[in-house]
Amino acid sequence: MYENSIKILGAYGTKAKGFGTTSFMLDAGTVIDAGNLLNALAENSLHVEYIYLTHSHLDHISDIAYIVDNYFLQRRKTLHIIGLPQTIQALKKHFFNDTIWPDFSKIPLEGSEEMSIRYRDIYCNERYTLNNKTTIMPIETDHTVPSCGYIYKVNNRGVLITADTLSLENIINRLDNDREIKSLVVECSFPSSMENLAKVSKHLTPKLLFEALQKLQRDDMRLYINHIKPSYLKEITEEIEEFGGNFRPIILKDGDFINF
Repeated sequence: MYENSIKILGAYGTKAKGFGTTSFMLDAGTVIDAGNLLNALAENSLHVEYIYLTHSHLDHISDIAYIVDNYFLQRRKTLHIIGLPQTIQALKKHFFNDTIWPDFSKIPLEGSEEMSIRYRDIYCNERYTLNNKTTIMPIETDHTVPSCGYIYKVNNRGVLITADTLSLENIINRLDNDREIKSLVVECSFPSSMENLAKVSKHLTPKLLFEALQKLQRDDMRLYINHIKPSYLKEITEEIEEFGGNFRPIILKDGDFINF
């Protein structure tokens, strides 16, 4: 990986054969979301130490369970699960609760007093330093549960990842006021014929997406699209070509890289 790049481990909005759900690899130990860690990384997933979550929906969290379970004996470092307070509470209450899955925050690593999982709350609009060149900032998005996107910057060049959202008002405001953001990764889950479902579930269609992006005041960014539902891939791809115009969007696939 180049310094100013991220790898797409999972690019899609639901699981299907050959299609992984949302996950972005920032470096060997850090990812945003955990929808497709095992298939994409195999044994290298045991080196993941930090997972920044956008929200609590299953397609964004599922592989947290499996990377701990599959590589429990090999892991030497705690897995840090990082997200909005509401997201962390949802995981504790509904997922790692000793009913759906073991509560690994109470299980120590093999041969250590350190716990297998630790949770950490983060807050929208606060910038967190990952190292002397890299920062990450959660920003509020518009979904059916508390959710955030992330602005990830390396050497003052950044990418904004929306994750699941309907409104782009906050996103566009950020882009227009922060020229260090060079790329936008935005979701587009349903075809335009399913606009009612998209609005109820707070997702975007090509029509809704490009109508919203008309308000953007800059034209110097790369536009990437993810979170397409595989069943509608052909239809959505055709609509993105129809509505995309001068944006010239790139539809992401599992294994792609974004350079920014």
